Amino acid sequence: MRHNNAILDFQRKRSDSSAAFFLPFLDETMDVLDVGCGPGTITAALARAARSATGIDINAHAIRSARDMAFADRLDNAGFVQASMTALPFRDGQFDAVFFHAVLYHLDARMLASTLSEARRILKPGGVIATRDADVGGNLLYPETPDLLLAIDLFSRWYDHCDPDAVRFGRRQGAILRAHGFVPMWSGASFVNHSADAQTRRESVMDARKTLLGFKHDLIARNLATSEEIERALQAWDGWGDEPDSVYLRCRCECVAQKAG
Repeated sequence: MRHNNAILDFQRKRSDSSAAFFLPFLDETMDVLDVGCGPGTITAALARAARSATGIDINAHAIRSARDMAFADRLDNAGFVQASMTALPFRDGQFDAVFFHAVLYHLDARMLASTLSEARRILKPGGVIATRDADVGGNLLYPETPDLLLAIDLFSRWYDHCDPDAVRFGRRQGAILRAHGFVPMWSGASFVNHSADAQTRRESVMDARKTLLGFKHDLIARNLATSEEIERALQAWDGWGDEPDSVYLRCRCECVAQKAG
């Protein structure tokens, strides 16, 4: 999964809502691992519902940001470690629960298998795994103009998914977890609402512009987009923001499963 400052800035806005579906499965006796934690806002929400929460991320800047956040918020039961999700630096059966948010759908089949194998290893018998990932089939967008669709497609180009069906990963989470030794016990979905009111729309346009501009150099350098396409996308977001009845709801599918055996 690629990182840059634009992605980390966007991730800082995620908090309790991203983990809300998982919180009823946690209690104060549990140790939780948050894989691909980014700047740690979700890890912090998990820490408030458990005995401890540990976030891991391969990106050093993300881990520094997470540690700074935990220190500022005086979260003594939240820790952060720079590590790879395919080689977790933890002993077998160390955690009661593991959480993946917007991580697994970026992985190719080999890395996905390795990542879920590591998750099984560090989970205690009967431990739980929760996943929350995208599915474009559930997104709601209005008005659906060609240039706005281009703007959204630029995000997928930048992530450079190995699996062309990755953008519909969310609906397959239960089947994928079952195939890798977990037993699904709950599934659902929710939306990230980028159009709740005028202020939310303004913030969404600002986020989209900042992120696209943050991607711009990489997209052009890797021949994934032209300057003209990026400019069209930026103008499309401006137009969407000016429309008082515009809608953008991003679907997130959710699944909770238990370690088999």
